[in-house]
This record gives sequence, structure tokens and C-alpha cells, in this order.
Amino acid sequence: MYHLKKMLLLFLALLPAAGVLVSGQPVLDLVFQGMLNDVNGNPISNEQFRLSLTLREDLGQETLWNSQSLTETDEEGWFGYSIPAISRYLVMEDGTGIPVIIRMDFLSGNGTGWISAGDEFTVTYTLTPSLVDGSFRVQIQRVEGTDLLAHSEEHLYAFKDQYPFAYLTGGFLLTDKPPVENNAIADLRQWLSPDEQLEPGSGSRGVKGGFPVGGYRKKN
Repeated sequence: MYHLKKMLLLFLALLPAAGVLVSGQPVLDLVFQGMLNDVNGNPISNEQFRLSLTLREDLGQETLWNSQSLTETDEEGWFGYSIPAISRYLVMEDGTGIPVIIRMDFLSGNGTGWISAGDEFTVTYTLTPSLVDGSFRVQIQRVEGTDLLAHSEEHLYAFKDQYPFAYLTGGFLLTDKPPVENNAIADLRQWLSPDEQLEPGSGSRGVKGGFPVGGYRKKN
């Protein structure tokens, strides 16, 4: 518990800039952690769904990487995935970063109890590399342009969606020294969804923008 609180304080010591500063251009692995909630704000726990992941160029629409898998949330509604060596797709041209898009499609299908056919939804983020004073930076935004909050410590760079979708609270870890340790994932989850006792008022976040008409409800 002491370690968790210590790491949480480190996470809250946020960078003033929107990017992540890395010396040189390292090989970076990406890890995503997300928590699913229904229209009432309750975690969608121990539920399966089909998750389609696509990494593509922002302008050219070329698919760089994709995968589809049957994914399951844990008891608290969390799930995750990783994209090894995602830095290979972060291209610089004449000092300008070429944005890439991570598209997450949450799909209905066999074994899925909480997404009806036709109720699938998509969540999209943009990753943009840049060089600032000779140093490599990565910025992550929601597709509509809102920057994710960034934090860094040794070999680990964290991003938090400050305005999460009502049904999905999510964030990313980038590391130049994989694999990401379990305690770092636990700390990211704590940062994304703080304990009410550690951060009063966090439990009453309520429903925020991006929620489709009708919302999602776990079936009985």
C-alpha cells in the first residue's frame, strides 16, 4: 500500500508539457488499460467482448497493424492490450511527425452479453511523434483533438484521458524498457480511477461526453 501511494504521488506530479520527453528515438512498447462501465456507472465485470484493434496512418489510411481477439474484463471491469515496438510506426519526415491512429472497435458476437448487435462502438486516439531540441516526444490525443494528460518517470511514460467516454475510462503506458511491470499497471489504474478515500469526489464523476443515445446496459 505504501508503494502504491508513493507511486500515485509520482503520477500526480504531472509534466507541464503535453508531450513525453525521451532521449533519442527509443524502441517503445505500448500498453493500454481501460475500465468499462454501464450507463449507470457500474463496472461491466467478468464480461467477454470482441475487441478489434487497428493502427493506421492518419492521412494515407494505410493499415500498419491490426488484431482481433475475444477479450474479458476482470472483476473490477478492467481489460488491457499491448502493441510491442509501436515506435516502429512513429515516423518523422523532415522533422515533422506523421500521426498514427489507434482505433478500438468494441464488437458484439458470440459470448458477448452486454453489447447487442448494432450497438458496437469505436474509440479512437492519435499518436504523434516530434523532435524538440533533438529529443524525441510522443503526444497522444483523442481523435477530436483533446490532449491526454502526460507524466513520465524513468523508462515509463503514462497518459491519462482527462475526459473519458462515459462507458470507457482509459489510458496508456509507453516504456523503452519492457515488459511493463504489474505494479506499474496497478498504479496506472489507480491514476485513471482514483480511490474515493485518496481523492475525495472522484467517485461522483458521473456520465461525460461521448456517450451514444440510450447508452449501454449490461443484460440480465
